[in-house]
Amino acid sequence: MLGTLRKHSQSVIIYVLFGIIIVVFVFTFNMGTGDSGCGQTGGASPATPLVEVGDQTVDTSMLYMGLALTLDPPAPGRLLDPRAFQDEMMYRSTRFFRFRGDPAYMLYNPDPRAVSDVKARKVADDLIETLLVSDEALEMGLRVSPEQIRDRILREFTDPSSGKFRKDTYQNFVRYGLRSSLGRFEEFVRREVLREKMIELVTAPVVVTEREAREMAVRSQTTRAYGYLEVSPSLLAQALRPTVAEAQAWLASNEAAARKHFDENEASYQVAAGYDFHVIKYATASRRMMPTFDDAELRRTMTAARNEARERANAVVAELSAKPAAEQVPAFERLARAGSDESSSKAAGGRFQTALEASAVSALLDPAVAMALVGMAPGTLSEVIEGDSGFFVVYLDGVRPAQTRTFEDVKVSVGQELVARERAEARADAVAADALARVQAGAGRSLADLAAEINAPFAPQTPVRFGETGEMPEMPGTLSGLATWSPDEIPGIGAAPELAAALRELTLQQPVLPAVQRVAGGDSRFVIRLEAASEAQEPTPEAVAKVRSELLPLKRQAAYREWYDALKARASASGRLVERETLNRMVEEELRARREALEVRTPGLPGGEG
Repeated sequence: MLGTLRKHSQSVIIYVLFGIIIVVFVFTFNMGTGDSGCGQTGGASPATPLVEVGDQTVDTSMLYMGLALTLDPPAPGRLLDPRAFQDEMMYRSTRFFRFRGDPAYMLYNPDPRAVSDVKARKVADDLIETLLVSDEALEMGLRVSPEQIRDRILREFTDPSSGKFRKDTYQNFVRYGLRSSLGRFEEFVRREVLREKMIELVTAPVVVTEREAREMAVRSQTTRAYGYLEVSPSLLAQALRPTVAEAQAWLASNEAAARKHFDENEASYQVAAGYDFHVIKYATASRRMMPTFDDAELRRTMTAARNEARERANAVVAELSAKPAAEQVPAFERLARAGSDESSSKAAGGRFQTALEASAVSALLDPAVAMALVGMAPGTLSEVIEGDSGFFVVYLDGVRPAQTRTFEDVKVSVGQELVARERAEARADAVAADALARVQAGAGRSLADLAAEINAPFAPQTPVRFGETGEMPEMPGTLSGLATWSPDEIPGIGAAPELAAALRELTLQQPVLPAVQRVAGGDSRFVIRLEAASEAQEPTPEAVAKVRSELLPLKRQAAYREWYDALKARASASGRLVERETLNRMVEEELRARREALEVRTPGLPGGEG
């Protein structure tokens, strides 16, 4: 049971969080379907079959309807934009977003981590699930009445202020937004309601027993804490870096290896342009989120807030533009300290401590600011720059030019780097063995003191790091804890099933692992000691009841997803589920389009188009 819960727990918490957002938002429908996946049909005709599901067919017309109902994934060029995270999670954790259905069933959506980035593939998978599960519901004798379909549509298209059904809006949405007929859309609604009924049937028998809840409550009170010393070869390499003369001597017989390393990592040796600038930001409501709110009064308030922020930025530009060039920077710093909403630079008068590359500006502030800086001359003041969640004014102090470095330019540095790496790898095991011996001999000494002793010969570098895992419960006692919990994840060290099992065998009488440890995928060496262990107390009835209520959605989601995976596997094996090559070509085309979108960007900008 615990393995199953771990498998599904993280997706559940995502559904809970975004379910709240969906309940709060009243979604508007884009009749132009600019976000609907238009153009993704790969040139196929509207009647081209893509997937056979029993006696049902997912054709390009049905796929288009699903694409129009589904959110887009963030554009490839926005991968470095922090605000794309919410778009990414909404895309991954919702089905047919523009026809909401019952938010209670959001928990049973596919695991967001397994959802395809390719929208056509995601929508095809969702439609396959709708048809397979609804067919199974019909086999089980479940039915949906015309009244239930009518009620679902009324719920979506009734004006909340007047209580009147928006018939024209509904018909236009289906005919022009979805490019479908009313009958076909209502059949889709019927299938979705059947899916929900089948979920209820599958999950109804699932319960959390008193024994399960009590076991989890007990285990959540059992904690262990570990300390460790980490020997890092990369930090050790800094301490063992050779002199220029040593590197040149090494290069005399190893230049080919150095050149090969440079060729394989050439981009890392180049220097991008950096921008030294001052900035003032006036934060305001997100322009991107405003259309998602149906409350007219709220939208008016948000619009007024944006207008106010714009006026404040315009006033700053007007005040600074009226001053002589020599007085602009002091005045800018005074205004930034007095009212800028950019917290990381406000205390310094709006100036960052170092020149920032355009990609860093885009991620830290807004892509619009990065694009403005690219087009400015040093010593000039910008116009007001409108970003998604604020208005900006910048003064460009200077530009650190980009540098293209050849192998000859960095040959000695490459030699120093490779020699240091060789030395560190040769020395790391010996340093780790010394650390283990000291920990075993110093039972009452703190690991921090032992790390300081080992690091002393390498000063000022500190290749041995002291760390602590903190208290690690045998099992979290809350849903939020389960969402991020893995029994094989060791804080500060990483996921290591065999190591985690070995740690659980340690006792306060024998607290040190007898060998130096390494974790797959890393080069650090670890020496680990058990620092504390506590035994659980008998849980209270309230604690057991809390665990039961939080475990139930996990178990029900796990039961449904495993039931559906088995249903889909049987359908594929029996020939009831057959995907056509046309769908594969569509997916490949979309993948190619995403790759091309990543390549066509303004140099230095994440997502700017050339």
